Amino acid sequence: MKLVSKQQQQAMQEAEPPLHIILASQSIGRRSLLEKLGIRFRVVVSRVDEDSIQDKDPHKMIKKRAAAKAAEVAKNPRVYMLDESAKNLIIAADSMAIVGKKTYGKAKDREHAKVILKDLMGKAHTFTTAVTVYYLEGHAIKKVWDKSHHTKVHLRKLSPAEVDSYVSRFDFTRFAAGYALNETPWDLVVKVDGSFTNVIGLPFEVILPILRQVKAIV
Repeated sequence: MKLVSKQQQQAMQEAEPPLHIILASQSIGRRSLLEKLGIRFRVVVSRVDEDSIQDKDPHKMIKKRAAAKAAEVAKNPRVYMLDESAKNLIIAADSMAIVGKKTYGKAKDREHAKVILKDLMGKAHTFTTAVTVYYLEGHAIKKVWDKSHHTKVHLRKLSPAEVDSYVSRFDFTRFAAGYALNETPWDLVVKVDGSFTNVIGLPFEVILPILRQVKAIV
């Protein structure tokens, strides 16, 4: 039997448990942004039906959806296999384009994508992302962040032929408002006033301070 010294015992007690980062989103854009930061994380998909969460105020609706997805994972740690011996950081988000009180999420099909693009082309819209982050020690919730970020985006007015070509070439159903800065043609988006990462789906202006606070990055 190997004896452990008092110093070793103290060192073991003082050792920081590892930080596990969980992205509660299937978004390719959000995943690519976290990968660019060089941090390790895993992806889980919450059981929340976000379409069932509605509100007359579009900004409140987006916040409620992000909060629901994060809470679902944080409050069901065994379902989502959160490590009880680690610190767990759960990141969830929801994004939409907003014009007045009208919202534009993911297109249901090609025809729906055409409708969205025709509504948004040739003018500015607000692209909003709500982010909710839960910090857990083991399975105990210690801190929650709820933040949102807004960016003004201007889309070029496409001809009917260009719209047809666009929806036939790109998987628009993955993108809020039917486009993504990191995948769709650059000439569609003519101007971005604000955060590029916000339009991709995870504003660094929001998430970087949180990651620094929990010492996930320096």
